[in-house]
Order: sequence, then C-alpha cells, then structure tokens
Amino acid sequence: MRRREFCLALAASRVAGAASRLSRANLCFITDEVSRNVRTALQFAAEYGVRQVELRNVYGKYCLLHDAAMLRQIHALLREHGVRVAVLATPILKCILPGSRLTARAQKESAEARSTFPIPDGEQFGRQMEFLRKAIDAARILETDQLRIFSYWQVENPDEERGRILDGLRRVTDVAEKEKIRLAIENEPGCNLATCAQTMSALREIRSPWLGMAWDVVNGVSAGETSFPDGFRLLDVKRVWHLHIKDSRPDPDSGRRRICAVGDGDTPYHDIFRALGQAGYTGALSMETHFSIDGSREAASRRSMEGLIRTIERISS
Repeated sequence: MRRREFCLALAASRVAGAASRLSRANLCFITDEVSRNVRTALQFAAEYGVRQVELRNVYGKYCLLHDAAMLRQIHALLREHGVRVAVLATPILKCILPGSRLTARAQKESAEARSTFPIPDGEQFGRQMEFLRKAIDAARILETDQLRIFSYWQVENPDEERGRILDGLRRVTDVAEKEKIRLAIENEPGCNLATCAQTMSALREIRSPWLGMAWDVVNGVSAGETSFPDGFRLLDVKRVWHLHIKDSRPDPDSGRRRICAVGDGDTPYHDIFRALGQAGYTGALSMETHFSIDGSREAASRRSMEGLIRTIERISS
C-alpha cells in the first residue's frame, strides 16, 4: 500500500473509531436501584445528566402491574424531566417450567422474587401471555419498544428441557413480532440462559429480529463464565441491545464474589466499552447498583454512577 493510501486508511479508521465510541449519552440506570419513587430517581438523573432510564419497579410494583392511569402519570413525569425509557424491565419467563426441578440457586432466587412479583408460583407459567400483553401495553404508554425478559428459572436438567425453554421463547417472540416490540433476554445466573455462550446459542436457533440480548457482564461471571474476553468473543453484537452495568470483586474473608461500585471491582469495563464501541454497539449502559452503603441504595448508586462516568471519560479521552 502506498504511503498516501495508508494515511487515508488510517485516518478513516480513526474517524470510524471515534464515531463508535461510547459516551455519556449512553448513560442509563435502573430507577428503583436509586429509589422506587420515580421523582427521586429523576432528580438523580438530572444530577448526572442522564437522559434515559430503565424502568422496573416503580412505587412498589413492576410497571406491567400498574394501571394505564398510573403509567400515564409516570410517563408525564419522565417527559417533564426530558427523560426517555430505554427499556422496560419485566419478569416475563422468570417463572417455573411445570414439572421441572430447580437448582438450589434458582429455588432461593425464586423465593426472593416473590417480594417484588407477588403472583403465586403455580399461576405464573399459565399467565405469561397475559403478563406479556400487559407489558406491551405499558411499553406503548411509556414510549419504549424494548422489553427485558428471561429464560425460566434454572432447571437441574437443562439439556432435557431445552426444547421447552426454546418453545417458550419462540411463543413470546411470535407475539413481539406482531406487536413490533423487541425482547431482550437477560443472561441471569438463576435462569437457564446465564452466560453469553448459552444466550447466543438460543439466539442462533431463534433468528427473529425481534429477539436479542440484554448483556449483564457480572451475571455471566457469577455463572462461571469469563465474560471478557471469552464471553464477548461469542457475541453477535448486532443482537446485543442493552447492557446492565455493575461490578464485583472477591470477598477477602469468604472468597465469594460481592457486588460493588463500578470501578471498585475487577470487571474490565474500560476494555469492554472500547470493544463494544468498535463492534458498533450504540445502546444503553444501564447501571444496576445491586448493593448498599450503610443501608442506602442511593448512596451506593452515586458511587457507582461516578465510577461509570470515570470509565466512560477514560475511553473518550
């Protein structure tokens, strides 16, 4: 390659790299990690210049359980603050496959989930389409086209149940396709698709443009995956539509991993964000605090958001 051609190619690559960088415009957070009072969460958003949020539990309920009048009030508050909804987090397919045996982890987490989704376990599987329709209606009012979903509570024999797991994902995807709503599967260690490898395997079988992934890097680590670079290499980034951002590190006493503020752990977000930007990811970086400081989620959220911003500024400099 001649020198002039080389210089032009290098300049073009630099322009492309700059265009693909993630920035503060990608900042997002799950509002109830700061407060279930949406006004308090929106004050937090204004303080850090965040213009998009992920809604999950507002005023003590998943949004899909609120009536239309309440959802319109929430939407009006968001518009008043100039904030949009990046994704509506739902518990769709976070239920028990009838007749299956759950892992110990899934049994524990499903019991804990009843406090935020108080629908009896025996009713949930049969009502999934009802919940999906409610979630779609809520998404319409809140003006988002994306729902976060799951892959059923983790079973002891996932290979034997794979057909039923994929069948459930296909059923909800068929509805989503008709309604023009995107479904993003979160890789969740208590559910059947817990890693990049498992989630991408399912997405290769269900090739609908209406089904993608909400990548939680730390969840993959909790499930035994080296999320970066190993898990990242398996991703089709075009089907990664949303990111959950939290951090973790080994507890010095127990050796178990504990959630901590972004930047206080060992998750290589600097490298992850660079790689995602270069691969063309343009979605949200949604902070999921997931820990407290002296019992305060808001204080922990401040520390984590500041760490997230520092990481973004490093890749922008």
